[in-house]
Amino acid sequence: MSANFLSGAAGRLLPPSIPFRFFTVAVIFYALFWAALFVSAQDVTSYMIGGGPILSVIHMATLGVLSMTVIGASLQLLSVATRKAFKGFWLCRLVSWFYIPGVFLLICAMYTSWYLGMLMGAGLTGAGLLIFCGLIIHNIWGVTDMTAIMAHCWAAMLCLVGLLALGILLIVNGAHGFMADHFALAVSHFILAVFGFMSLLAMGFSYILIPMFALSPAPPEGLGRWSVGGNITGLIGILIGVNIYLDWLVMVGIAFILFGSGLYVFAMARVYKARMRKRLGLPFILIRISWVMLLASVIWGGVGAAGYWPETGHILFAAGAIIGWLLTFLVGVLQRIIPFLASMHSSGNGGVPMLTSAMADERLLTVNVIGHLGGLFAVMLGVMLDWEMVIRAGAVLGFAGAMGLLIYLLYIIRHLASFRGE
Repeated sequence: MSANFLSGAAGRLLPPSIPFRFFTVAVIFYALFWAALFVSAQDVTSYMIGGGPILSVIHMATLGVLSMTVIGASLQLLSVATRKAFKGFWLCRLVSWFYIPGVFLLICAMYTSWYLGMLMGAGLTGAGLLIFCGLIIHNIWGVTDMTAIMAHCWAAMLCLVGLLALGILLIVNGAHGFMADHFALAVSHFILAVFGFMSLLAMGFSYILIPMFALSPAPPEGLGRWSVGGNITGLIGILIGVNIYLDWLVMVGIAFILFGSGLYVFAMARVYKARMRKRLGLPFILIRISWVMLLASVIWGGVGAAGYWPETGHILFAAGAIIGWLLTFLVGVLQRIIPFLASMHSSGNGGVPMLTSAMADERLLTVNVIGHLGGLFAVMLGVMLDWEMVIRAGAVLGFAGAMGLLIYLLYIIRHLASFRGE
């Protein structure tokens, strides 16, 4: 699969300005997330639901970093994987023109609890995501091979539509209170966003990216199909159980997601074990830790559904799922995919691809890994012990790591532009 992915890939690459604009904004939000977490650390463990700084911090991570990265990577990778290049690059740019300013406005409005700003920001953000959804559906329509990956994409797009509807409903309900159970809506929105849209796309593209980066055979298609089936079944069970107050159904749904996630991690472990490239470097430290955090988050969610969470258990669950699983995984992927795409684009003029070691100092990636993992550990510990200063220390470490990745990315962009004569 990875060989087919690379075959003729250069001819289906987007202009570098499209994916790299999403990656650049994502890394900026990555730094802003840690900075905002430092400022709002005193409110982290007491947060339950509602607007304000913590809601803004959460969406810096989900919309600002995770979804931003997923959009940039999906637009580039899917057109290469399906061998169907996007015909209208202006539509890909249109996504960014709506989505990026929309996210900035929405997050600022959430921070200040500005209702009209949240509505306008949600409208712009939603418009960008719907255009993105249309592009993805048009690209995967009629694709008959790579069934596991296509199933992940279809399921992720359905989750995207659902979470958009719930997100706007939550904003309106927060101001007017016409829905009886705001909490159930918020939980449904969170589950669709984190374990639906973003996790499904991250898992789906893993079946291409991980074998390609590891120089390893792709896992059997059957594993991917059973995995996505388990995750979809689990999502449906949790959403129904949360909204009609059936705890046993929520537990069944979590069990199915644990089954689907376990199969995914098993498939990735097989790929890692069979690799021909023995030294995979810093990105795979993050990626392998993220797989552990995925399973730990799902199991911890089951503990909470059974009624055994401590007072800060819900915050620990959110931190584990968002920072531990998705943020750690996508930062690891960014560390690998940014120089990979830059190298492919540097050969677009018919010359020898530019070596990644010549583009930027790779010690900056070490700073990123140490800072990110140190920040993750300290934040999780601070939440468990309800220690504000430990959370702040974690935010400082995470911010330092994010700045390392941002500087690395800016060096890559500068050298790529110089190499291409732009």
